[in-house]
Amino acid sequence: MRRPRAGIAVLAVAVATAALFVVSKGKWSDALIDSGREWIVPDALARGELLYRDVVYWFGPFTPYFQAAFLKAFGSGFPAIVAAGAVSALAALALLHVLLHRVAGRRAAALWTALAIPALVFMPNAGGALLGMGYRIWQAALFALGAVALASRPPKRSLAGAAIGAGACAALSGLCRTEWGLAAVAAAALAAFLRPRRRSFGVRAAALVLAAHAAVFAVGIAVFLRAAGPDAVLVDGHLLFGRLPPETRHFLIAFSGVQDWRPGLLEMMYSAAAWAGLAVVVAWVSWPRGSPKPRGLAVGLGVSVGVLALAALAGGAGSAVLFSAAPLVSLAATVAGLRRKRGSPAAALAASGALGFVLSYRRPFHIGDSAYVGPPLLFAFVAAAGLLHLATAARRRSSERRALERGFGRLLAVLVIAAFAARIAEYAAIEAVPIAGTAGMLSARPEVAREIEELGVLLHAKTAEGEGVAVFPEGEVLNFLSGRPNPIRHQLYLPGYLSADDEAQVLAELRARPPAAVVFWRRPVSEYDRALFGEDYGRQIRSWIEEKYDVEPFRASGAPARAYPRFTVGWRR
Repeated sequence: MRRPRAGIAVLAVAVATAALFVVSKGKWSDALIDSGREWIVPDALARGELLYRDVVYWFGPFTPYFQAAFLKAFGSGFPAIVAAGAVSALAALALLHVLLHRVAGRRAAALWTALAIPALVFMPNAGGALLGMGYRIWQAALFALGAVALASRPPKRSLAGAAIGAGACAALSGLCRTEWGLAAVAAAALAAFLRPRRRSFGVRAAALVLAAHAAVFAVGIAVFLRAAGPDAVLVDGHLLFGRLPPETRHFLIAFSGVQDWRPGLLEMMYSAAAWAGLAVVVAWVSWPRGSPKPRGLAVGLGVSVGVLALAALAGGAGSAVLFSAAPLVSLAATVAGLRRKRGSPAAALAASGALGFVLSYRRPFHIGDSAYVGPPLLFAFVAAAGLLHLATAARRRSSERRALERGFGRLLAVLVIAAFAARIAEYAAIEAVPIAGTAGMLSARPEVAREIEELGVLLHAKTAEGEGVAVFPEGEVLNFLSGRPNPIRHQLYLPGYLSADDEAQVLAELRARPPAAVVFWRRPVSEYDRALFGEDYGRQIRSWIEEKYDVEPFRASGAPARAYPRFTVGWRR
């Protein structure tokens, strides 16, 4: 009976995933914010340009070249980008399942992996794996998962081979996002140290992880240092975090929520108490009849309810209750893994917990559906699964263990069903229409979609093949729809990417290779501690454009007049 049931469950998850894809299609991220960035960089590489030298890029080279390979194979469009995201997501889910199986067993691994599909892969607001700014760290997470999976693999053949492979995976993670590579190699070294029963073998394995990471990462960076030049890679690209602009530092602090650490801690405690209380209730209800319930359940329930009530009264009952416990759960799993005997499960749990805790630096508090939070939660899922498994395995009686396994399994099954249903309802409620020309992969409110479409058509009609278009401060989807590339190296003009230090350089590029048309999108950039492009920053560029271009507001057909038009277009004189 188990195999038919398992087959039915897999089929149900596949059908639910297909339904979620159809309902969510084109609604994964904002059409103007960052989505076009995910296309324009790999498109340039697919046309033969060199990263860093010809296109300024702040992250590692692996992801844009991976995307460029899909653009070459399937055509330069958003379906190819989504296909690249889907392949990465499938690989990440497979490696997630490996780690979950290692710390929690076969059934729990299947349920937690199924839960990750609606909760993380299809996270809205550009947080998912298919399209949006969150895609940039999904591949980093994929290689980090691979590093921990290899480093914690049960000994079969050579410890050295697994350790070298783990270090190489950590380096590839760093070639996606440098900070992820550093976290991945530290976690992989920890796993490699804990896996062998003999401590001396663990020291050697950890050393091999570190050496392999250093070698692969150094070679990967050296290729571009030689081809593009150190300034393009290290100064313009900030690949090793040198001279980050103040606007970027402000954004990192503002987005992280660290400034609101007091309510953040309360929200974290509220979330942790809610999940802990739910686990205790499930254990209480699932406890076998005739077996006395341990006092720990009553104490745990009382503590959970008390913390929950106190945190709520103090203002911690925020909307981010589902994920805000992740750093605490990850920290607890790290401690639990380190306290266990050496071996593969302990290594996987400790390393995954450490990654889930450290990589929450982008959002340690108020963790909700948004970019950058999904990939770290992959490791928090492993941490949570491992802690539940340890709580179950601690029972001496087999009847109690089986009862808890069934109870937690049913809880996870309910969560999977609820997560799919909630995501489908959430995406269905979004009022958006597909943007023509994007194969339905991008959408917007009807009036915004019409403006984007008509502006793309106008830019194509009034510029010639080979001429360029620049969109300020961002909105590269207009480059895609018009079929006109951005002719200069700097192609993103958000604060930080465009700062007082490099505005003169960007202006010199514009003078040397002036685009046939420019577009100003009236987008407030308060998250960078600035207001509007051309008013609060980028004033020299705006003044030059107004001298050299005929600037006029754009209004879509049938749209009412606006005091402040969404788009303003400049045509080169």
